[in-house]
Amino acid sequence: MKKSLLALAVAGAFSGAAFAQSSVTLFGLVDTGISYYAGDGNGHIWAMSNSGLNSSRFGVRGTEDLGGGLKANFWLEGSVNTDNGTGAGSNTNNQASGGGASSTCTVAGATPAPPATAVTCTSTTSPNGTQGFTFNRRMFVGLSGGFGELRLGRNYTPLFWQITNNDPFGTNGVGDTKIYALTGLTGASVVQTTVRASNAIEYLTPPGIGGVYFHGMYALGENPSGSGSATGLTSNPNSKDGNTVGARLGYAGGPVDISIAYNDTSYFKTPTNTQGTFTGVAISTTLTFGNFKPMAQYVRNKIDLASGAANESDNWMLGMVMTFGATDLRVSYNKYNIKNSSNDGQQFAIGPVYNMSRRTALYATYALMDNQGTNTNFVTGGRPAFTAGGKTTGIDMGIRHSF
Repeated sequence: MKKSLLALAVAGAFSGAAFAQSSVTLFGLVDTGISYYAGDGNGHIWAMSNSGLNSSRFGVRGTEDLGGGLKANFWLEGSVNTDNGTGAGSNTNNQASGGGASSTCTVAGATPAPPATAVTCTSTTSPNGTQGFTFNRRMFVGLSGGFGELRLGRNYTPLFWQITNNDPFGTNGVGDTKIYALTGLTGASVVQTTVRASNAIEYLTPPGIGGVYFHGMYALGENPSGSGSATGLTSNPNSKDGNTVGARLGYAGGPVDISIAYNDTSYFKTPTNTQGTFTGVAISTTLTFGNFKPMAQYVRNKIDLASGAANESDNWMLGMVMTFGATDLRVSYNKYNIKNSSNDGQQFAIGPVYNMSRRTALYATYALMDNQGTNTNFVTGGRPAFTAGGKTTGIDMGIRHSF
């Protein structure tokens, strides 16, 4: 069956008006490989892995021409684990309560809220990652035209979008950068918006405005402001949890693409400092000189906790993609610096990609991660360093096909 006919059939399952669409596309990517992971003092493991070059996915997208330059757009895209056939979970509210362990804090008494000592926190657990296939990657509907594009739904944050587009390994496989992650930071398990945000309102500028581009996002945590009782309104200290503000501003012209991005996600800070608001800032640039494309990034991540906690990191990445005929050679160096801690890390990665066609490629990647201090947080693939301050190595060898 031709892809266009299959796409139309799939779209029909989502909308009885599928035949009115100007275009509907079924798309996907299958990336599977064999990987080797080893950690000092912890042996090694051979495994079948997926998404070593690009993230495996399945989706449907479409556009309807409304006339006058106005278009309606939709996008549904989910992750697939090609090594075992499973899907991936999502997050409903940009908080840990959207899946996995969560901590809910309440304040006794009426407004105004009493001192912080009256705050009570309880932990609960809800299932996550076992739902099978979900449209966890991207799912939105919107309008586009001369004014730009407006989107409503779930999507990448502007901060992550910038980081992954300025990394030789595209945040995939053993060579991916960890500068977007909160590895080693106190309170990191609370933050759910280092990659994507749900309940998001987005605006993107149209192309062709002198090379300048902007991407803005506001996402809702969907919490009540409080609850009523006979004694009055009780404030909810978690009312802003999961609310996210993100923005990216850049310029792309000639050989230069430079941008700055920001993310702020609110989380209530308890008296025991178990969580706090997450902020991230990134400055990235990619230059293109013929067959050589150097890249550089700086990212600062911070979780608003008590002074002295290991809650802030400065991260650097230098990399390059070199093209030799049908082969791309990718190299990168990452430096991870956790403030108020000696448990830092650094990573070196190198990997060729042989493009057999426009849609099919063979790839191999080698990465070495060096933990410092007593750290065992920074790893390559799924094998941690057992020895404090030890090294981990990883190798991916696979094939990627897109359709």
